[in-house]
Amino acid sequence: MSALPAPAPPWRAVVALSVTMIIAWGSQYYAIAVLAPAIGEAEGWSREAIFGAYSIGLLAQGLCSFPVGLLLDRFGGRVVMSLGSVLSALALAALAWAPSEPWFFAAWVLTGAAMAATQYEPAFATITASFGDQARRAITILTFAGGLASTVAWPITAALLPWLGWRDTYLVWAAAALLVCLPLHAAFLPGTRVARGTPRRPLGPILRTAAFWFVALALTTGAVLFSIVAVHAIPMLQEAGLSGTAAVAVASFTGPMQVAGRVLEFAGLQRVRPSRVAVLAAAAQPVAILALMGVGQWWWLAGVYVALYGASGGILTIVRGTVPAELFGREGYGAVAGALVSPGIVARAIGPYAAAWLWQASGGDYRPVQIVMVACGVIAALAFVGAARSAPVRST
Repeated sequence: MSALPAPAPPWRAVVALSVTMIIAWGSQYYAIAVLAPAIGEAEGWSREAIFGAYSIGLLAQGLCSFPVGLLLDRFGGRVVMSLGSVLSALALAALAWAPSEPWFFAAWVLTGAAMAATQYEPAFATITASFGDQARRAITILTFAGGLASTVAWPITAALLPWLGWRDTYLVWAAAALLVCLPLHAAFLPGTRVARGTPRRPLGPILRTAAFWFVALALTTGAVLFSIVAVHAIPMLQEAGLSGTAAVAVASFTGPMQVAGRVLEFAGLQRVRPSRVAVLAAAAQPVAILALMGVGQWWWLAGVYVALYGASGGILTIVRGTVPAELFGREGYGAVAGALVSPGIVARAIGPYAAAWLWQASGGDYRPVQIVMVACGVIAALAFVGAARSAPVRST
């Protein structure tokens, strides 16, 4: 008797997630960059307090990633991401209605929990559980859409701000989470495939493997590098001698280069194991920072920096979703991925402030910060090498 064919992957879920990723990242992560000056002016809150609250939100996201992963394994993406959409709407409304700084901080804690349930990690877990051998392709396609979040969110937020003010702008984003993301998650995401009473894969044996800790180290050090670039790239380029306009122009090419990296992954690297792609992409990052350090002597290195950093960063976003499945299998993916990314999300919150402290302690010199960034990139590449060598190869 012939075996039944495997069910077709639910590609409509990728379409739905492509829309919800733009809204989730745009409202929870990118909108604050546009709204922060208006918040400070309207409320009299310091810029440090506003971004400090945002960093608390990222810390909350890191702490919530592992329990959200457990929920994903048990209940599936439809339930968890639908509830995450409701939580996101409540959190963004709480930001809009915050009467004081302490309430604003508390609202960002709630927003961080919503991030853990609505951004890339739960989306990757949902795809991995449903797409089988085509999960890598689906994740790559999803990151194309996710890469448009800032391109969409910044202009929309900037257009709404003078018309509505910062509070009602957040309410518009809250409405988008409730009226767009919730229906899409509820209607198009697959539910859990775990039957009631089925024993779950224990996480303990994976936590005792060297490969798990190598991957966690790589993702954490990579997150430190990423977070520093996100906040300090333009000042570093200006310190190297570029004008403010030129520095912004160079930095703005990071997004297109990320898309180029994802095109390379989609068209040319699909046959290469994700762990090997991770090594190559991670190794390109410290080379990019070395190019940045040389911009003061050779201006054309600014182009080398943004091309290498952007393309490798675009690929590493995909790696976050594909390497755990390759090295540890798809069963229990949500818990494994949540445990892997949690320290990296915390590092992403701390990195920009640590870099600012080091810059200040060095007398306003970014060179020590850049040396730390190169070290983080080298450690990440070596950690991916260690992970690939110490883990048994599984199907992806």
